[in-house]
Amino acid sequence: MNRTLLACLFAPLLLLAACGEQGRELVVGTYKNEETVVFSETSVQDEADINRFIEIVEASPAIEVEIEGLPDYVVTINNPAESTMELMVNIWEDEAGTMQFTRGIAGEDVFEMNPTDAEEVRDLLQLEE
Repeated sequence: MNRTLLACLFAPLLLLAACGEQGRELVVGTYKNEETVVFSETSVQDEADINRFIEIVEASPAIEVEIEGLPDYVVTINNPAESTMELMVNIWEDEAGTMQFTRGIAGEDVFEMNPTDAEEVRDLLQLEE
């Protein structure tokens, strides 16, 4: 009887814990003003897409340029299961479609994506041209 009662009590808890488990998510935001970033309600949760974004960011070369103004996009990769933000990228896009970015919250080094990678990132992040 006690085992049955314990099983009935713990089964829903285990089910809820399994349902609440999440993997990584990639979220895109834009600045509303200098102090506020508004993130999209939807996120990219496909691991292959998240890993491809990371590959592009890590493979992009550093460039010698100073960027001014607020970024066009803020991208974060979050891991809700571990309550961590794994990556933050601030992206500036110019009229020609070139993407330059910094890594981290206060990143100072500027990197640039080649046109092919920039187009792939637009698709991955579901950005409008």
